[in-house]
Amino acid sequence: MTTPIKTAIIDDHEAIRVGIGHALAAADDAGIVFLGGAENVEAFLEGGFDDVDVVLLDLQLGDGSDPKDNAETLRAEGFRVLVYSIADNVRLLRRALAGGADGVCRKADPIVETIEAIVAVHSGQQVISQEILSAIEGDAHYVAAALGPREREVLSLYAAGLEIPDIGRTLYITENSVKEYLKRIRAKYTQVDRPAASKLELFRRAVEDGIVPPVEPQV
Repeated sequence: MTTPIKTAIIDDHEAIRVGIGHALAAADDAGIVFLGGAENVEAFLEGGFDDVDVVLLDLQLGDGSDPKDNAETLRAEGFRVLVYSIADNVRLLRRALAGGADGVCRKADPIVETIEAIVAVHSGQQVISQEILSAIEGDAHYVAAALGPREREVLSLYAAGLEIPDIGRTLYITENSVKEYLKRIRAKYTQVDRPAASKLELFRRAVEDGIVPPVEPQV
């Protein structure tokens, strides 16, 4: 028998917290157990939700906290994070994704799609719809890292799970050249306040920039 996915929500509106709980409970064979919610991250961490697998996180909370900080805090505590929002603020979406959020689900989506997103995030997938990706890519206020064609090739292969020697063979360049490209890529992301120290963070940047599709990274 499959172990249920333990889920909770962080949202400053009580009606949303209660509503999503009833909706998940009413869904047949969802394989999800809803454990409740809190109005902000601090209250959540103090509320005894240690066993939660996936956290639904609203982008704009009443305490004015930064979605990037919230996502980073939750990820550091071992939670999977699914942004659950009306998702109309692209800048905040980017902040949450930069903080390590595993995906985005709109509050207006049918509950079956929310359940599918929870299951996918729990399994380690990155869940971002093409509609949301298009909104992100069309954001005129976004600061891109301005990667060159070869840098985008290297990042695409690296984010897809290839190791440095494999990338070198694929692109007919040396391993040292691959390492230098990755060093420059990371430096460019850092320059635009989008640091990517780890391989998973580079994967997220590649998804945000449309270099690779939103699929599960091989890390």
